[in-house]
Amino acid sequence: MMKFGLLLFLIFFGSNAYATDLSSKNVLTERIWQALENKDETSIGAQERSILGATLALEQNNHAKALTMLDDAPTNSDPLANLLKAEAYRRAALEAVSSVGTYAKHQKTSEQQLASIDLSSDLSEATVRLQAFADKMDGTSGYPQDLLLLDNAIQSVFLVDKSRARLFVYQRDEQGEFKRIADEYVVTGAQEGDKKQRGDARTPNGIYRFTEIRHDPALVSRYGPVVFPIDYPNELDKLHGKTGNGIWMHGYPENVTRRPPQDTRGCFALPNEHLKQMEPYVIPGKSWVIIGEDFKFDAHEKQEQLLSSVQQAMETWRNDWQSLDTDAYLSHYHDNFRSGKFNLERWKRHKKKVNSNKKFIEVGLSQMSIIHDPTPWRDGEIVVAEFFQHYKSSNYKDTGRKRLYLARSSEQEPWKILIEETIGNE
Repeated sequence: MMKFGLLLFLIFFGSNAYATDLSSKNVLTERIWQALENKDETSIGAQERSILGATLALEQNNHAKALTMLDDAPTNSDPLANLLKAEAYRRAALEAVSSVGTYAKHQKTSEQQLASIDLSSDLSEATVRLQAFADKMDGTSGYPQDLLLLDNAIQSVFLVDKSRARLFVYQRDEQGEFKRIADEYVVTGAQEGDKKQRGDARTPNGIYRFTEIRHDPALVSRYGPVVFPIDYPNELDKLHGKTGNGIWMHGYPENVTRRPPQDTRGCFALPNEHLKQMEPYVIPGKSWVIIGEDFKFDAHEKQEQLLSSVQQAMETWRNDWQSLDTDAYLSHYHDNFRSGKFNLERWKRHKKKVNSNKKFIEVGLSQMSIIHDPTPWRDGEIVVAEFFQHYKSSNYKDTGRKRLYLARSSEQEPWKILIEETIGNE
């Protein structure tokens, strides 16, 4: 659970208007205050508004405003409101005692006693409630639209939202459902936009996987206690001529505790303490990383439409393949198709030759995962489908893991297979 005192850090750095120090209020914080102070703007009651406002005021170390917010509603019967009031009075008293200086004989003892009273853990509920309210204001509450279908092979998903400077981490709960377990401030490339070439200081947009967990003493002073490489460039990057490598999730250099949102050479970085907390959730090959901008959340209808359209396209592809109608099967491939050494024309010649010797073909797909890429590509909208393919014909049998990149130029156009790759056998 997020500790009291960290939320303001996320609020200040978690919106499109960034501040490089905490003395500068950003747009999201202003919007939250406007919503809380405008009683007609939200549907929350007066008591909840007072609690949220007092929590935010204390995060900004404004105990006077916190007390004002709590006095605006009948909160005396609410234990959480009373706890917030106690914390506000404690801070006011600490400030008053500190201002006495050397005048009072026992001033130092009183100051130490007041400072030692720590209500942070008891106020965690208030912090969570304010975070939920901030998420609604910022459009990040709910489930990510791009996670369409996740097989059990996927253990965790890391969403790097460059526009918000936030890392959202999802992991399966005991019921097998993906739940958000972390929301962290993240630093990305010094230059805006998608990575194009080596050395351009941009963080790549796309869908990746962590490939390893690397503890290297030689890297600690510059990249923190552990680094997590991703598989950039992937086949889609290579198709588009993107160059460079060595994209990691890493930490901060030694003795650095704060960095602006755009400050790396292309990697994405967390404060070292938070980076170490991420290690248990990184499973190489089974933890996916989606990097983009302005992720959408809680768009259930859009998500269902996307998933249905992809599943239908793949089922039609599978059926046309089984039908031995090679022209129908090949109609599912994109004009810019690539698979290893094959472009579309070579693929057509190859498949016509192979299928001419078949009396029957059976294709089964299992353990399917489908993820939507939030970034528009020159080929249009992209989804990645990964699955086990069980192939059987009159003269050949094989099971292996496949990855398809499918593209469409608009919602009215069919999905076409842009890239097909085999990524392992059974």
